[in-house]
Amino acid sequence: MGADFGVQLLQTILFGVMLGGVYALAAMGLALLFGVANLVNFAHGEYIMLAMYMAFVFSVTIFQDPVLTPMFNIPLFFAIGVITYLGIFKRLIKAPPLSQIAATVGILVLLRNLALAIWAAEPKAPPYTVFATSFNIGPVIVPLDKLLAMLVSLVTLLVLNLFLERTRLGVAMRASADDVEAVSLMGVDTNRLFLLTAGISLALVGLSGSLIMTYQAVTPTSGLLFGLLTWAIVALAGLGTVKGILIASIIFGLADSLASGLWDPRGREIVLYGLFILILWIRPKGLFGRR
Repeated sequence: MGADFGVQLLQTILFGVMLGGVYALAAMGLALLFGVANLVNFAHGEYIMLAMYMAFVFSVTIFQDPVLTPMFNIPLFFAIGVITYLGIFKRLIKAPPLSQIAATVGILVLLRNLALAIWAAEPKAPPYTVFATSFNIGPVIVPLDKLLAMLVSLVTLLVLNLFLERTRLGVAMRASADDVEAVSLMGVDTNRLFLLTAGISLALVGLSGSLIMTYQAVTPTSGLLFGLLTWAIVALAGLGTVKGILIASIIFGLADSLASGLWDPRGREIVLYGLFILILWIRPKGLFGRR
């Protein structure tokens, strides 16, 4: 009995770490837009839900596995980010937070009802063929599709971190998170900077939606969970670094996996948000946040 529980615990921890790696990608898109443009986007979870649906569509019509769908989802959602910025976000950046919340909640309701009208309420899951396999490390089973999803997420976060720290544009984005007026006075076109940030933010959403589909099906209400989860991760990590987002995401991934695997899947939200409230009570600025 003890040996079986030990194997189950190791399996659950592995699953939680892999899940946290994918959560980090979803949360990073939110952190970028909020940190650089100071835009409160309450529709972030619905964009993730939409990305999951598009991964499902591409899986059914073109590919046979969601791991292959990012090649379409990334450019599609980059374009959606640019269009949304030009049409809506650009007008909201200097608006009061209440106006930002009202407008993005409107987008949330629109996307949720659009998904319900197109795909109905039944869960949609992609077919699995190419990567629906696993291998063993001792007694622990490692699903190949979920491992690939985590590796893609980690490589993307590494590239993003290098971009933010080593390129002129990335440094301008980080500086904008601290003082956008100073960045503007230095000659940086903040409008173009925010446009690119919105595109990158939604491109990360497109990729994360594809990867999350290796873990679960999608419904029109999936955006609620991912919206709350990504905001909780960003609040826990603070707006400091990619490393902070990754660590906070793994904490939530482990809590999610342990609650679902060792307790009751219906109680996972109790554990997730109870942990979130506890850590923020101890560290109100988050684990690594500057503000």
